Amino acid sequence: MSSILQEGLRPMKRQFVHLSVDAETAQIVVQRKDSLPVILQVRALAAYETAVPFYRGNDSTWLADHIPPEFLEVLEL
Repeated sequence: MSSILQEGLRPMKRQFVHLSVDAETAQIVVQRKDSLPVILQVRALAAYETAVPFYRGNDSTWLADHIPPEFLEVLEL
């Protein structure tokens, strides 16, 4: 987690970073992979205004090449 907060979100072995449209969707997705999830909130408008590109994935997912750490916050559930 500390590396994400230092380097931002990267796609790793995927083509894009996958972003859920809301915390509820993110929680459903992450619980399939981890019993103690951490949800990060992306300050998407601020990122977009500084030229971070976003792409529509589907109704519940957006995609990005990289989300710099200054646009990430740990969401308290």
